[in-house]
Amino acid sequence: ILNLTGVNAITVNTVHGNTNSIAKTVLRWNPHVESMEGAAFFYCCMIEKIPCAQVRAVSNFIEKRNRENWNMALAIKNLNEKAIEIITDF
Repeated sequence: ILNLTGVNAITVNTVHGNTNSIAKTVLRWNPHVESMEGAAFFYCCMIEKIPCAQVRAVSNFIEKRNRENWNMALAIKNLNEKAIEIITDF
C-alpha cells in the first residue's frame, strides 16, 4: 500500500566517519542505514506498547566523512512527498 522499502538500520550515538569504524560496524551489524534519533522513539513506543514504524529519507551514505556528498535538500523533499502520500492514502 505505502510502497516503502524496508532496510536493516541501527541507531548510533556517534557518527561513523572513518574507514575503520565503518568496517567494524558493517561486520557486526550489516546495516543499510544508520540514524542518531531512532532509539528514543522506538523505546517509548515499546514501553507504551504502541505499534510504530519509522519512515526516513537518506541524505548521505555511510562512508568516510565527505559533506559534499550529502544531499539534505533531496532527502527532505523525498520525505515530505512520502509523508503527504501516507497522509493522503489514509
